[in-house]
Amino acid sequence: MKITDITVTPLTIGKGLLRVQTDAGVEGWAEAPGGIRGTVFDANLEQMIKPVLVGEDPLLIDRHWETLAMGKDDQLFKLPANVVGVIDIALWDLFGKETGLPVHTLMGGATRKTVQLYWSTGSGWKFTPGEMLDLVKEGWERGFRAFKIRMDWKGWRQDADPEKDFQMFKLVREFLPPEIYLGFDANNGYSVSTAIQQGRRFEELGIDHFEEPIPHEDLPGLKQVADALDVAVSAGEQDAFRWWFHNLLLLGDPDILQPDILSAGGPSEVKRIYELAATFNKPVMPHSPQAGINSMASLHSYVTVLNATRPHEFSTEFSGPLDDVEELFGSGVVPKDGNMELTDAPGLGIELNEAAVAKMTVR
Repeated sequence: MKITDITVTPLTIGKGLLRVQTDAGVEGWAEAPGGIRGTVFDANLEQMIKPVLVGEDPLLIDRHWETLAMGKDDQLFKLPANVVGVIDIALWDLFGKETGLPVHTLMGGATRKTVQLYWSTGSGWKFTPGEMLDLVKEGWERGFRAFKIRMDWKGWRQDADPEKDFQMFKLVREFLPPEIYLGFDANNGYSVSTAIQQGRRFEELGIDHFEEPIPHEDLPGLKQVADALDVAVSAGEQDAFRWWFHNLLLLGDPDILQPDILSAGGPSEVKRIYELAATFNKPVMPHSPQAGINSMASLHSYVTVLNATRPHEFSTEFSGPLDDVEELFGSGVVPKDGNMELTDAPGLGIELNEAAVAKMTVR
């Protein structure tokens, strides 16, 4: 079996459908970026990826990963991790279809097939506490029983309004029963001292994890925060490849690692990061707040890890309309009552609706 083509169909949900096609008629699927990022991805696809992958055996996943992430012979590639990740997802999906096995089996076997999701709600920086509470209530009404509120401050708005952030967390915490999971994501928004002060106030109310409290490149500062607080401090969603995660563990020492299925380099690399986390006795909790093919890849990788006991992220903010996503990819990609149920369907278990693809293609 050989790869004959790799194509991207832009869709109205804001992403593209990537297909790795073969001469055996078996395809692997992933979601490619849209918009400006999609233009950059398409350039990499045409100029760098297709010339080295078309004509190759698609099942040699590790070899293809190494080629794209590092290079081959006298060619230096070093493509961005999120570009490598898209291709890697599609190759794992194809591998599963060719063997008739789900990706979670091919990656070592599922430790569980029911995964609780946490309802992730962002843009807290521009909302009032009451508006954020309304968004959390929406998740509660949809059946979610774990939550995270995100401030989306970013590092350039450091310490902009920590008091409002605290009042927002306090209001949501008081609404939710005490046993319900609630995390807080500063999205790089605090200085070290503010993060420690804020974290101690959160601890008094009851918090389950404190995510990206400071800019992600400040690893010594992250260690200061993690050492000072009892709450589990998490990091890693922006980080690429296992080598950075090794430095993150040695220098930042967060309590939880949160690799993103694309940002880290795809299922192949996320699995290696999970093994690194196990070596350092660190829990993992991936960042993949969406519904669709890529989120399924994140879930299939996550359930193969024994210490993957925390809920997996989910948000309606990054997927496009869920009805459209379900029509495109099947009902298995959409949560039910705050949970995802993985099956033993081949590959990532996607039920692609070609009529829906045709209807939602951007022309």
